[in-house]
Amino acid sequence: MTEPIPEAYALLRNLQVFADLDDDTVSLLADRTVVRNVPAGHVLFTTGDECRGLYVISAGRVRIFRTSNEGREQVLHVEGPGRPVAELPLFDGGVYPASALTLEPSRLAFLPLSVFEHVYRSNPDVAHAIIRALGRRLRHMVQVTETLAFRDVAARLAMLLAGYADEAGIGDDGSAVLALNRTQEELALEIGTARESVSRAWRQLMQRGLVQRVGRQRVRIPDVDKLRSLARGGQAARQP
Repeated sequence: MTEPIPEAYALLRNLQVFADLDDDTVSLLADRTVVRNVPAGHVLFTTGDECRGLYVISAGRVRIFRTSNEGREQVLHVEGPGRPVAELPLFDGGVYPASALTLEPSRLAFLPLSVFEHVYRSNPDVAHAIIRALGRRLRHMVQVTETLAFRDVAARLAMLLAGYADEAGIGDDGSAVLALNRTQEELALEIGTARESVSRAWRQLMQRGLVQRVGRQRVRIPDVDKLRSLARGGQAARQP
């Protein structure tokens, strides 16, 4: 009988930033990772706090946001199961660039910064693997930035959904099913537009057959490459 995979190991193993690490190294990190349940409204950290380590969501949702001097809140991301929280300061040694708050009762894995730094500094192979992973992430962010700056809302939404599909896993037939537990308002915040614009973009993508609703919070993408091509092409989703 196959033994169940430890929760912390499974969470770290599935992170893109650790994709090139060997199993022994991931196991070492997982052995020193703490998993715990926290209530809704729990503050993980606030903007400017010193980095204590990396959080990974096992269950629940976490809102990443910044607050202006006038007290206005700008939501940057809403992260769900399997997603990391606050990767950047883990690598650059800086402070947390935003605040994080649980939106619902959540289960989180926490990898202390001191543990990561010890493994990173003592093993050149780990350092090289992390650098490669960060390079891939940087290329992806450049592409996302270009899409947000120069593409229409349908293209931005297509790029966002294609990224979610990469994280969820793409089937052999090129399709993907997403557990999309985000409101249209939250999606609008992620791509820098209004909720009404996201609603129109959804209709465009669905009319083209690029996305399909298969449940209240589940979306099927029949062909992820076609969705990604639309994002790169800009206005391809518009009706003739």
